[in-house]
Amino acid sequence: MSVVIGRVVDLVGGCLVRVSVGGFLRDVVLGDSLCGEELLSVIRSGREVFLKLLVDGSGVKVLGVVGIGGVSLEGFRVDASRPELFARYSWLWLRFPRYSKVLRFQHALLKSLRGILDSEGFVELLPPVLNLASDPGLRGAKKIAVSVYGSRYELCSSTIMYKQLAATALGKMYFVARNVREEPAENVRTGRHLTEFTQLDLEWAGASMSEVISLGEKLVYESCLEVSEGAKEIIEEFNPGLKCFKPPYERITFNEALNIVRGMGLEVSDSRELPQEAEELLSVRLGKPFWLVKFPTSGRGFYYMPDEEEPGRNQDFNLIMPGGYGELIDGGVREYRYERVVERLKELGEDLSKYSWFLEALRFGIAPTAGFGLGVERYTRYLLNLKYIWEAVPFPKPPGVVNAP
Repeated sequence: MSVVIGRVVDLVGGCLVRVSVGGFLRDVVLGDSLCGEELLSVIRSGREVFLKLLVDGSGVKVLGVVGIGGVSLEGFRVDASRPELFARYSWLWLRFPRYSKVLRFQHALLKSLRGILDSEGFVELLPPVLNLASDPGLRGAKKIAVSVYGSRYELCSSTIMYKQLAATALGKMYFVARNVREEPAENVRTGRHLTEFTQLDLEWAGASMSEVISLGEKLVYESCLEVSEGAKEIIEEFNPGLKCFKPPYERITFNEALNIVRGMGLEVSDSRELPQEAEELLSVRLGKPFWLVKFPTSGRGFYYMPDEEEPGRNQDFNLIMPGGYGELIDGGVREYRYERVVERLKELGEDLSKYSWFLEALRFGIAPTAGFGLGVERYTRYLLNLKYIWEAVPFPKPPGVVNAP
């Protein structure tokens, strides 16, 4: 038996109303003392009505009215194709059963991902938000700087350096980290970018590229199975055709991918990451998850270990999901040698003084590590077959959108 608050979403007829309780719909009867024309007219007008409910097993009893809104919701319709409007009223859409279900599903997904990593001996740490210098390899996005006590800090765009240092101490670790990047405004058209987003960021001391790729496959496959069963009703409503692909997944080198997309008529660079259009075409063509491996060193961050067997390429990878959903995981084996990191930062035109704290740690010595980041909103979007990534997060910040709460 418990007392909860329900939000009236519809007048079914007579004194019977439909109530949303945490996103789940229940039909309840208003008692004689409440079922008067005054309250019924408020409900018909579209204004919010909040009821105190006593829930006892399958039974629900209305105890009273605890709040009535002053603005009618008539005319308010969720339209995720309009990111400015969707972001502005995100606090309102959360009340709608569709998005309450998305967030409950995401909670179950995070619980599953954490459980898998915990069972593998990983330790969760609290992620930093203020960075003296964050990841410079942002694929066209900009870092955001703030002043703290008169000193310049950057909002976290990636926990990459912190992960390497933490894994040196703990062996296996992960963050569920919020990241902020000023994405190009035009990226809103992709439907898969956010200015503020969440990554499951993990690092593993001593691991090889194959070992972390296998771990990524385990995370994706086992979490898919677990939420398909544990959140079965939500999956059946949003994505009844969801398939959990059993590992191992095919690995395609960057050079092989170049040949494929050029054969499809796209012009792509030998020295940069694949454009998103090429990535999506590969995703649709192959129809299953695959690893894109060994990117060009010139197009990636300073923290990847070069591939000794293939000069000019890294020991790195992306996991590309099918159906045009694109990149879900980005990672690789990390460069941990002081001299090489300094060399790469200079090649990228970075100010070494900004990275002095990290370079000092490298001089002390850190462990060789490998790891990756998995986009939580992207994975939610994929599993629930959502059209837009801003549907997969409360209070979204789509690219180019301002004044979003």
